[in-house]
Amino acid sequence: MKKYIVCAVAFLLAACALEGKEYSVAAYNANGKQLNKKIEFDSNKAGIKVLCSSLCKNYPHATIRVHNNLTGMEVREYSPYRCHR
Repeated sequence: MKKYIVCAVAFLLAACALEGKEYSVAAYNANGKQLNKKIEFDSNKAGIKVLCSSLCKNYPHATIRVHNNLTGMEVREYSPYRCHR
C-alpha cells in the first residue's frame, strides 16, 4: 500500500511540473545577443517574475524578453524588462 501512495504522489508532482510551460523567458545583451543560450527557461504565468529576477541576478545589465510558446508573440505585459544594477 505504501508503495502505491509513493507512486501516486510522484505521478501528481510530475504532472504539476509539466503543466503550464506556455511562456519562454530569455536574457539579451544590449546588442540583442541571447545570453542564456545553453538553458531554456519555460514557465507558467506565475513563475515569470521569479525567472526575471533570477536572470537579472546572473545578467545584471540584461534585457529580459518573455514569449508565449503557443503564439510565438512577445508578451507585452512582462516584456521587455530591463535589469538594473
